[in-house]
Amino acid sequence: MDLFFDPYTVMMGSSPRFNMYGNEFGMGKALAVRSGYANKFDGKVTSYPGHEGEGSIDLEVCLSPDKMTALKIDEEFMSLTSMSNLLF
Repeated sequence: MDLFFDPYTVMMGSSPRFNMYGNEFGMGKALAVRSGYANKFDGKVTSYPGHEGEGSIDLEVCLSPDKMTALKIDEEFMSLTSMSNLLF
């Protein structure tokens, strides 16, 4: 799929109008959301209204392992992020 996209293109998906965390299917409310297996490619970002509410945003970011590692060791980048650990 990388052949179809310029490496400097930003593509976002999802809708801020759909309450992903507000749905309840009999198993309790969601702690996290994912977009599913289809349409995954290096650099894809999907945004959702955040679990915490109040204008927060949750991002699902698809990156190759080498790019993810580069971000994890980038101190400036990591200082500007926050991660909720809702599962533990």
